[in-house]
Amino acid sequence: MMFALLRRLRGLWFGPALVAGGSLFAAGSPSAPAPNSAPPSTFLRGVNISGWLSQNNPGHPYAAPWFRAEDVAWIAAQGFDHIRYPVDGRLWLKPDGSLDEAAIAPFDRALRWTHARGLGAILDMHFLPGASFDPATRDSTLFTNEALLGRVADFWRRVAERYAGEGPWLRFELLNEPVADTSAQLNAFAARMLAAIRPSNRTRIVYLTSNRWSSFDTVPEVAVPADPYVAFTFHFYQPMLFTHQRARWAGFPPNLPAIHFPGTVPDLSAYLTRDRYPWMAPGTELSAAQDIDPAFARVAAWAREKAPGREIHIGEFGVYVAADADSKRHWIAAVRAAAERHGFGWAVWDYNWSFGVRDRDGRPTPILEGLFPGP
Repeated sequence: MMFALLRRLRGLWFGPALVAGGSLFAAGSPSAPAPNSAPPSTFLRGVNISGWLSQNNPGHPYAAPWFRAEDVAWIAAQGFDHIRYPVDGRLWLKPDGSLDEAAIAPFDRALRWTHARGLGAILDMHFLPGASFDPATRDSTLFTNEALLGRVADFWRRVAERYAGEGPWLRFELLNEPVADTSAQLNAFAARMLAAIRPSNRTRIVYLTSNRWSSFDTVPEVAVPADPYVAFTFHFYQPMLFTHQRARWAGFPPNLPAIHFPGTVPDLSAYLTRDRYPWMAPGTELSAAQDIDPAFARVAAWAREKAPGREIHIGEFGVYVAADADSKRHWIAAVRAAAERHGFGWAVWDYNWSFGVRDRDGRPTPILEGLFPGP
């Protein structure tokens, strides 16, 4: 029984196979990392680099120099073993369908830094043409527009060919938080993108996800392909009333009373309308036993039945800066514990934005303390 458990854990951590691969960077190149004799990268404890290559604005431009090799070194020193890089794929695609090498160059630099530290990397297409989860720019046309599907499949083919020489320390994530009209549309999209990737990347781990923002609720609707190098990634921010309290983009006013975890919901009738707030009455208990553990148990049950032996990765979870420090620590620790109880890897959202494990002055935050509590 112990042997079977170890074999299953190995499959969860490393995927079905680990194959040697070349490098994007030529041997002897001044920019090539030093040969790395470390064991293959694991994908158990990760962090997201948000606001660098996606979700940019004039105040946070694409590939701004705030993220450097020193940041990767800090991440490695905390105990993280991989980095998820959200990328706006729309910016990598030229009008003629070719790849924009100038836009890709910052990611290539980050890969050098990441690999040099022995970390794994996830290339997450946070946005694609016709696919945006952002409420302000919501777009789901990719899933129903045949011409657009063909264009995006060709884009993924080109990206996959470009990184085909990289070893298993690099993984692909097809699309972040899709919002298709139906899960069947998303399943068809995933099959088409996999068909574009596999000719050049036969054994690379590729993450698929669930519909409607990678929700736990739609996990039962995910189609599991026969491809043994497919893994699954889902996101967890429940209860949103706590994790996103006072976040304007989530519909919560900045003067919302503090929500504690664990704790009980106060009377919020003066701050939220019933159509926004029908599911959490005053006095509702917020706790790991109520809000976290049962959700993870349901995903684990699905995995055992529908995707046995496949890796499950919690690609995002986090708490907005407005929550109090102790509540952040408690919620983060409870989510990590639930994930690891079921053998799931994870990547916290995020590095140093408003959910950060590190503040803008470089100091650790309560989020980091919840993940890696001191002695």
